[in-house]
Amino acid sequence: MTALLALDPASLMTLAMLVWVLSGIACGLLAGAAKISSLISGTGGMIASVAVILAAILMLSNGTSVTLTLPVLPYRASFSPLNALLLLAMSVTALCSSLYACAWLANARPRQRARTGSLCNLLLAALTAAAISANAAELIMMMEMAALCAYFLIVQTDDVKSRRAGLNQFLSGRLGTLCLILAFALLHRAGGSLDFEVVRHTTFTPGTKSLAFLLALAGFGLYAGIIPLHAWVPQSHSSAPAHAAALFSSALMKIGIIGIVKVGLDLLGAPPLWWGLMVLLLAILTAFIGGLYALMEHDIRRLLAYHTLENVGIILLGVGGAMVGVALNLPLLASLALLAGLFHLFNHGLFKTALFLGAGEIEMQTGIKDMEKLGGIARLMPWTAVAMLIALMSMAALPPLNGFASEWLLYQSLFQLSASHVFIARLLGPLLATGLALTGALALMCIAKVFGVTFLGSPRSQAAAEATPAPRMMTLSSVLLALLCVLSGVASPWIIPHFSAVAASVLNASVLPAAAHGVVFSDTSAVSAPMIALLLLGMPLLPWIIAAALRGSRLPNRSRGDAWACGYGHCAAMVVTATGFAQPLRVMFAPLYRLRQHMTPVPLVAALHRGWLGAFCRRLALIELAVLLVVAFA
Repeated sequence: MTALLALDPASLMTLAMLVWVLSGIACGLLAGAAKISSLISGTGGMIASVAVILAAILMLSNGTSVTLTLPVLPYRASFSPLNALLLLAMSVTALCSSLYACAWLANARPRQRARTGSLCNLLLAALTAAAISANAAELIMMMEMAALCAYFLIVQTDDVKSRRAGLNQFLSGRLGTLCLILAFALLHRAGGSLDFEVVRHTTFTPGTKSLAFLLALAGFGLYAGIIPLHAWVPQSHSSAPAHAAALFSSALMKIGIIGIVKVGLDLLGAPPLWWGLMVLLLAILTAFIGGLYALMEHDIRRLLAYHTLENVGIILLGVGGAMVGVALNLPLLASLALLAGLFHLFNHGLFKTALFLGAGEIEMQTGIKDMEKLGGIARLMPWTAVAMLIALMSMAALPPLNGFASEWLLYQSLFQLSASHVFIARLLGPLLATGLALTGALALMCIAKVFGVTFLGSPRSQAAAEATPAPRMMTLSSVLLALLCVLSGVASPWIIPHFSAVAASVLNASVLPAAAHGVVFSDTSAVSAPMIALLLLGMPLLPWIIAAALRGSRLPNRSRGDAWACGYGHCAAMVVTATGFAQPLRVMFAPLYRLRQHMTPVPLVAALHRGWLGAFCRRLALIELAVLLVVAFA
């Protein structure tokens, strides 16, 4: 208790993991009592999340790296600024997801309540342990446990799509784990240790380093969903409960990204140039294809999952730019690119969790995930509509929201890449900036599609017409995240120095001078997020003030009728559809859309999705999860 009162990060982390595990077990045992079990699971998740947030803030303020054994738990943990940033990004979204779960679990069936409440909390405990792991064995074991929890969250229902999604995730996770085992086994064979601190100070041959990096990139890339290793992502996010899908996007996949950062920039020393170029090419491919495929989706959660892939690509643009900067001995490029990637990793968790939770509210109140059957929801669920609009604007990087701040940093880093003395870097800089601009245009189209088709117009189904506001705790969770999107965007000049310090600790470099003075970035140009916010608020007010001052006597009120539809009576069928909105792009990029049909051999997929293999995988996953739990608590 004394240690907790002193706000010791190690004790706070121990408290969080124990609360997650114990509250999950209690939820499962008391599943028959809806209010009690849901309150225990959700409140326990919130308490644990707050403890992790406090621990992460203390680690960031300390600014040093230390490895120690957690009290009570026999677990070696590494407390570093990078790990603290990952914990902060995961726990803020976990806090709001747990608040959402309080209401969602109370309305679920007892069996589903027991399974979801316990598995979500165990998932968060495993991901938290993975984030602070001090050696490769702990990291792989905890990532495997988290992936197995995700698998059981996906296959809760017996429909074919959920079983297929679960099997895809199971096979992808096992393949990713195998790649990581091979990568670290290679490093262990050459250096004699799996401890990250020992690996960090071991000299490897170039061949060993490159092979280990490729294996680690494949392993972590499968968890992060890098295209073409993304097959498990879209349907998994659609099949799991909405708050679990939010955790997949904001926590599970982020572990994969940070794994790439650790291997590419920390554990193996200075990377060669081709590592960074490879990551940059995979990043822009993931960003563009993810945004393009999102436009064709009608299932709102599949659409958001593809946009998660797009943002994974954007984050990796920063990671790849940092690797190129280190390889070319350009410290400004490396620091700025990694700062941009880490800041966008944090921002993406905020707006994407708000979107998934908002989509979950719509699904719960209407029973519909297909946007084609929605419409007119803004009048019936106004707070959900406002929260999702803010999150969608942030996803499209519109000022002054947080998505704009991090993407502006990324553009600046790409401009720095264009000024490099190496020809390939000078060539790639403008091309990558153009690709990032194209993904921004696709995201803008998605705003119009999602908000216009889902929230505006007339309802296209009886369920949409009869929708009612979601429970208050569910609505509050998405509204809080939307407010955080606004705050972290407007306050970005004061937030960015802390992220710059994390990037400097990874690169063993000094903090960017511009970031230290609270500017978004500038060597040649500056952007003040607070000033942009004031201008955006003032621009609509100025015409209103002028009109109010100069207008004369008002005309009498006029009667209002139905919308004019070229002489015909307006009906719901006349409202723009998601299919019609995206049809021009479907025609323009038809060859890229056809690639999705050929990426997986059809006979292999048909064989893998047979019932007997699915049942075998479920039994194997259950046995493996039980073994990992025994090992973890032994």
